[in-house]
Amino acid sequence: MFKLTSKEQKLVFLLGGLLVLGIILRFTLPEESKAARIDRGAGEASVEYSSDESGNDNVQVEEEKSSIMVHVTGKVMSPGVYQLDEGARMIDALDVAGGSREDADLERVNLAQPLIDGQQVFIPAVPPEGEKPQFASTVSEQGPLQEQQVNINMAGQSELETLPGIGSVKAQSIIRHREENGPFQQVEDLLQVSGIGEKTLENISEKITVY
Repeated sequence: MFKLTSKEQKLVFLLGGLLVLGIILRFTLPEESKAARIDRGAGEASVEYSSDESGNDNVQVEEEKSSIMVHVTGKVMSPGVYQLDEGARMIDALDVAGGSREDADLERVNLAQPLIDGQQVFIPAVPPEGEKPQFASTVSEQGPLQEQQVNINMAGQSELETLPGIGSVKAQSIIRHREENGPFQQVEDLLQVSGIGEKTLENISEKITVY
């Protein structure tokens, strides 16, 4: 029969004691020690550990979203500058500003339009009967007598067609391009739209805006 030496017997007893101690600690430590949260700082991912009812550990990774600032004005309950998550749309800006007023004309606002940082969101009023509708666009800083600029990130087909050289086909191309590629960052981006060249852009550059 195999016989352990005195030194080997002590080692076996030591290992057995450590095993028993580990089992005791496993069932006596408080459950909350299993949960921990690690915050890595703004702009980085946060890792959250938790345990379900079966005792299995779950790991959840949360990415912090970037934010944008937009100026909501016009016929809304609380005009002002608001911070939204990147990827927010027109409807989100309207909600954060308290919603629209009773005289707001939402038929000429694309509520699904993606927003960009620094954009002005203008909600127009329902025009008096017989008057030309006021489109959702940005007023020129040169003065109230200047005509309004068409916001190519917000304008619908009918408003785009008011621009010189822009017919129904080009207007549809502009709308399709921004829906597929996101908002225009500058007016020169119109050159990326099929059918719009340098001459067309030159004729409309002072009549359009991206904010």
